[in-house]
Amino acid sequence: MSKIINVVDIPKGGPYSHAVISGDLIFLSGQTGQVSNKVLNFDQQFDNAMDKIKRILETAGYSLSDVIKVSIYLAYNGDFNRMNDLFGRYFPNNPPARTTLVTGFASEGILVEIDVIASK
Repeated sequence: MSKIINVVDIPKGGPYSHAVISGDLIFLSGQTGQVSNKVLNFDQQFDNAMDKIKRILETAGYSLSDVIKVSIYLAYNGDFNRMNDLFGRYFPNNPPARTTLVTGFASEGILVEIDVIASK
């Protein structure tokens, strides 16, 4: 049986759960870092998305050290090197598996979206 995790003060852009726990695994929906009515740069959006991810994981009893897979979606290829630098701050030792794609987003202004899978 799976368990649904939602964090009340983290807004959602549609009808989905922030995370679903199945067995020892937790699957997080993609988190973006934009803030309503504010223009944020790539670093700010990346850090905001990671903050949301940490809060969702902690609500479910997990932490960043439990993350085994990360998918990162970038609006611009030019942010790839900066993303690597920022990623290394959150996962300095034994980083998880990762996929990075450059893609378009449904909402204008989104520069990065991140989803993770973690395991106990």
